[in-house]
Amino acid sequence: MPLKKLDDEEMKRVVALAEAMREKGKDKYKLGYALLYLLERNKLLEEVRKRAEYYVRFGMGEQELSNLRLALEKMHEADVGDADDSSFFAKE
Repeated sequence: MPLKKLDDEEMKRVVALAEAMREKGKDKYKLGYALLYLLERNKLLEEVRKRAEYYVRFGMGEQELSNLRLALEKMHEADVGDADDSSFFAKE
């Protein structure tokens, strides 16, 4: 079952709590870390989604493809632990 999106005020409170947990060393189970990590990753994924949607919807122009590749590269760079030498991310 999909979860309802938190409103902006609720999200601000949750983020502040996660940051406070991390700063005070009270994040024993890394819940605060996980939330902050997933929020950052979600921002990157949202950028990839927007670029891909634009690319698919409005054409296959070179600038749109470059924008999509750049967004994917940022995602790849964020996955430092999962980095590989995939030619998919090779610069042309």
